[in-house]
Amino acid sequence: MTVRRSILATTAAGGLCLLLLAGCRSDASQSGSAPGPSPTDASGSVSSAVSRAQSAATSALSEISDGVTADGDVTAGAASVDADGHGTAQLTVKNTTGDVHDYTISVIFDGSDGGLADVVVVNVSKVAAHGESHATARSTRKLSGTLTVKVSAAVRH
Repeated sequence: MTVRRSILATTAAGGLCLLLLAGCRSDASQSGSAPGPSPTDASGSVSSAVSRAQSAATSALSEISDGVTADGDVTAGAASVDADGHGTAQLTVKNTTGDVHDYTISVIFDGSDGGLADVVVVNVSKVAAHGESHATARSTRKLSGTLTVKVSAAVRH
């Protein structure tokens, strides 16, 4: 699969997520604490923070030239919330080629309701030939509750 097809798939998936968010509503959190930021405002439009994050991820992936889809090279560990309230997840990048490569990875954080909470891009530089590297994906905004994380796209370049 070419990078262009990967970018189109990521853009389409992102657009679908944004359409789904348009119908989401925020529920009160379980332990009595205030809920995190809602993915929609009172008018039903998608929050600007999530829209900007999705746009930034799509833009970062579209700027890569001479890359190849490498989704199978990257795995994400369990998501958690750090002391500052941001979602985090450890990423493991396994370079399966005989050359040193950089990776650009789009990571999606979903909230406990299954809705899109944030999207981030992680760059991992100079992963050794047949080597492994680790990085941390950190949400751009504060999140709460139980989070899940997934790699939505990875490009080796």
